Amino acid sequence: SEYILDYGDVLKIQLIGLKNNMDSYKILIDGSINIPDIGNINLSGLSLSQAVSYIQSKVESLYIGTQAYTAIENMRDINVLVSGNAFNPGIYTMSGNSNPLHALVIAGGINDFGSYRDIKVKRNNKIIQTIDVYEYLIFGNAQKHIRLQSGDLIFVEKRNNLVTVDGAVKRPMIYELKTSETLDKAIMFANGIDVDADLDSITLDRIVGGKVT
Repeated sequence: SEYILDYGDVLKIQLIGLKNNMDSYKILIDGSINIPDIGNINLSGLSLSQAVSYIQSKVESLYIGTQAYTAIENMRDINVLVSGNAFNPGIYTMSGNSNPLHALVIAGGINDFGSYRDIKVKRNNKIIQTIDVYEYLIFGNAQKHIRLQSGDLIFVEKRNNLVTVDGAVKRPMIYELKTSETLDKAIMFANGIDVDADLDSITLDRIVGGKVT
């Protein structure tokens, strides 16, 4: 219902009541459809739910007691650019109902130098969303993603702080930390410390100038 209509989308509209009819209408480049006896209806920029209500009001103004049932028959294609540290950066053609994660999957995902914590979605040279994939992988929180539009850019930033958490933790692994995050965050990412861990023997090794300190 929140899908935003634009040029190239095809709607199927069925009229039942005083007038009975069913036909398909492609949104034209000016953002409108033309329904016989009703005329031009501008739908570009409206959500599907808004378009359903708008079409119904137009039909009712001409045919009293007539119901209009509107549905998406075909979605438009969009072209988006995936760049930065993705495995296969480039321009991809996708469904108009796609979100940034769909684009990342098509581009092969994040490469070995890319950040899972800092993926930017840009539109008209402005950042409209920043994605942290750890919200899904570690916390199980689903972000509400914007729907992509033609010309959008998905940019995978380079990774920054990599921390190896090993030993008596529940999920030893290499984790990416933001500059504001501290050691306790890394331990939390590792699902915490094992119950049999020796808390008097915790070490932190740091590589500085090629040497371990």
